[in-house]
Amino acid sequence: MPLITIDPIAKASIDKAIGLQSVDQWFAAQLAEGFETPGGWALGLEASDVSLLTGNYVLSREAASQNLQIPPIIDKAGVPHPVTINELTSIMLAYGQYRAELSVEYAARKYAVAGE
Repeated sequence: MPLITIDPIAKASIDKAIGLQSVDQWFAAQLAEGFETPGGWALGLEASDVSLLTGNYVLSREAASQNLQIPPIIDKAGVPHPVTINELTSIMLAYGQYRAELSVEYAARKYAVAGE
């Protein structure tokens, strides 16, 4: 029976690629799941969602300063949710914290697998 030898450098490279793919899949799944608000509806976590929500918040703060109506938040399902500026601020703070913690965890997992 022939002896099989495995190149340890090639194996490490393959293991690293599989590990990174697994970490990327985990992160994608977390983003797809979204952020659940205290009201029980979910907000998207993709970069485009973050941009839209940030823009909504900036506009809402300006609207509130002029005693105008606050634009609603549109959830992942496309449902608008009317909020006060205080509610929106609270949601945005929790949302930002959650997204930041998710990014830190993703970076830590990538580092653990790749060492980079």
